[in-house]
Amino acid sequence: MTVVATPTRRARTSPAWALLAAAAFLASAALQLQAAVQRWLIVGEAGTPDDRTIQDHLYDYSMPADPWVNVGAAAQVFGVATLLLAAGILALMRALAPVSAVFRASAIAIAVVFALNGAHALVSGLLGAPTPIGAPLLQMALSLIPVLGLGALAVRALGRSVALGVAFACLLGSTMPGVLLATFLIAPAVMGFQSHDTTPWSEAVTAVSTAAAGLAALLGAAVGAIRGRAGASS
Repeated sequence: MTVVATPTRRARTSPAWALLAAAAFLASAALQLQAAVQRWLIVGEAGTPDDRTIQDHLYDYSMPADPWVNVGAAAQVFGVATLLLAAGILALMRALAPVSAVFRASAIAIAVVFALNGAHALVSGLLGAPTPIGAPLLQMALSLIPVLGLGALAVRALGRSVALGVAFACLLGSTMPGVLLATFLIAPAVMGFQSHDTTPWSEAVTAVSTAAAGLAALLGAAVGAIRGRAGASS
């Protein structure tokens, strides 16, 4: 009796979708860094119009709330970056297909929350004033849905692809707890001081976590492609 080997669950990932997710995350990270450069380097060096310090919460662009002043096009750039992050989450889900209905619903819910935050920042930047969505609602959503969802998705994805599971975990840096960790612990440790408001380059820390997700997804795409070729030749 001949036993025909079947592919393992871990081998069933889509390199193409993982590559798309990697591209979305890396592009998002690059735009997040560009937005940070606009605030901390370009405007920070030139000085604000009202002589306030650029560290003032008035210039926080990741989640505009009254009172707020946009610095350059930082909010618009960050908004596009966050929309790309949301698209990357959906691509990452497709890379792991087939997935359960709960997994799919969780990934979509997380992507929607990030997309709302991205749209809020983008439109606020274009209007020059915060949208009616409101920061408190977004803060609550970013504190609950992505934190719980990304943690669960990371654990589930590890059984299929360690790299893609790590990619989900790295995205926790873009959630509200991740942003707070970057602002009050990581950025001050790197800069050597704690700001009275926003420590310089706090947003760049979040960009690094997004880039890490992109690199993990890229590794997942490479591993998936290698396993696919190995399975086809065996």
